[in-house]
Amino acid sequence: MKLKFWGVRGSIPTPSPHTVRFGGNTSCVSVDLGGNVVIFDAGTGIRNLGISLLERPDKPKMDMFLSHVHWDHIQGFPFFGPGYREGYVIDVHGRGKADNTLGEILAGQMEGPNFPVSLHQLGATFTYSDIISGQSITINSQTGEPVARVSCIAGRHPNGVLVYRLDDLLRNSSIVYATDTEHQKNKLDEGIVALAQGADVLIYDGMYTPEEYEEKYQGWGHSTWEKGFEIARAAGVRRFIVFHHDPNHTDDFLDAYETEVRAKCRLSQPNMRVDFARELMEIELG
Repeated sequence: MKLKFWGVRGSIPTPSPHTVRFGGNTSCVSVDLGGNVVIFDAGTGIRNLGISLLERPDKPKMDMFLSHVHWDHIQGFPFFGPGYREGYVIDVHGRGKADNTLGEILAGQMEGPNFPVSLHQLGATFTYSDIISGQSITINSQTGEPVARVSCIAGRHPNGVLVYRLDDLLRNSSIVYATDTEHQKNKLDEGIVALAQGADVLIYDGMYTPEEYEEKYQGWGHSTWEKGFEIARAAGVRRFIVFHHDPNHTDDFLDAYETEVRAKCRLSQPNMRVDFARELMEIELG
């Protein structure tokens, strides 16, 4: 299975000469399972994912899991090319609201005058399922065999967020996607530790430095590399990836910061690989 990052930035796209190496698109990660593709979030990075999928000779079945529906995580959805083509099947999963289902929320951002094409005019076959913390979804191949399982728990973010774990049932590999979740002040998030137990990869929201968080960002719904690393260590994760970079963090800043963070992590976990997410970064598992 192949994990690929298409958007790694938080809050707002940041196209700039100073964000070329890490990328300026907002959150989107794909997991290619062969005839199935699992997508986490539909930020602006999903546009390039869509271009890539349209270049494939096959039409993979797609399952899209939205961590939450804040704009930076769904604003790329109307620009996802396969959504306009007949023959593609896209199942969208996520957390609706008390007064709006997930499908209604996605349709709302495409209503005029916001966008010229409505959700109902798209050519692909879409389904929408509202899911809740503790739920698991089995992903089947196009011939009906189970190929993966996605489980979720609630994170800590304004208006709510879901943290996901994907288990590849054929290759015994696992990925945890934990963006837009804020750590608790003096203890680990035991729910995420349990979800990430033994995972190959933990993708975690390290939007702020510990100093930035303490000075001005408490309660904003984001975390630090430090707290993510503590979870990765407690869960026995093999690879830890810092994700959802702050719009103000330039390539030069992130390069230097990544070097510093790796050195600190190596002191207690020399066998754990630590990276900062970059657009188009790929990881093969299994």
